[in-house]
Amino acid sequence: MSDHLQHPTPTAPRLPRARWLDARLLTGLLMVLLAVALGAKVFADADERVQVWSVTRDLGANSPLTGDDVEVAAVRLDEVASRYVAATENLDGLVLTRPLGRGELLPVSAVGRADSLDQRRVVIEVDRFGVAGLARGRVVDLYVVRPAEAGDATRPAELVLAGVTVGEDVRSAGGSFGGSGSKAGVTLLVDRSDVPAVIDAVANGSVYVVQVPGS
Repeated sequence: MSDHLQHPTPTAPRLPRARWLDARLLTGLLMVLLAVALGAKVFADADERVQVWSVTRDLGANSPLTGDDVEVAAVRLDEVASRYVAATENLDGLVLTRPLGRGELLPVSAVGRADSLDQRRVVIEVDRFGVAGLARGRVVDLYVVRPAEAGDATRPAELVLAGVTVGEDVRSAGGSFGGSGSKAGVTLLVDRSDVPAVIDAVANGSVYVVQVPGS
């Protein structure tokens, strides 16, 4: 027998694997997979969006469309995309055939060619303070107060035209509208058949425009 006893080689105790590490790893993997799936869906939805024109402010019927009146909107329209004017379409010569509100998409059914409409631009003078800040595309009603006849103390205001669209921004004297003193010029887009009624009101009374709320 050997004089030296052989002692067993000590082994390091093996720590049990922490279960919480497995849980965190699994949760992390699930979050990565979820993010990848969500990103794929976002890209897929973006690919299905189309760019169409959207109205930037309230506009009345017969308003000529300019670049300031619309902006590009990327939306998902699926099978109804053809019902709206694509952002690639040129707006030159197009007018609205019905009112549209700010933020609405521009429908194909709501536009027409300016040369196909029998419209006239009529400028009238009204009280300057009553139309301060009135912008192109807003909708107004036109009234007239005619002079009182003999024996009448007053005459009630008469509605000449309802739902008329303003053709230009109303500016102070020296702008494109002119006007003098307490008066300001307002351009109205009027059907040709209604022009005589406007001229008669201006020639035989005091005319007033009243803005239609929410127009």
